[in-house]
Amino acid sequence: MRRKFEGTDRGKRVVADDGSAVGTIVRTNGDRARVLLDPSRSGQSDPTAESGSRTTVTIDRRRVAESTNDRVRLVEDADPTEARGRA
Repeated sequence: MRRKFEGTDRGKRVVADDGSAVGTIVRTNGDRARVLLDPSRSGQSDPTAESGSRTTVTIDRRRVAESTNDRVRLVEDADPTEARGRA
């Protein structure tokens, strides 16, 4: 994906290279997008998180291997939980 993230990317599912669910894009800002992690990923990334809390991560467009109309697939070595933060 060479283009910048756009508003039309909001709502797209984000998947790892192996096809496992990562989350959903909730905000875009040029080269970066904020992704709301799936609950299964949220618990893994922050064991101290409160129940029901929303965990987000930022992904850079250089970590995207492919973008279609409904999903964004990350490159093989991309681990979105490395750059986690709270929304």
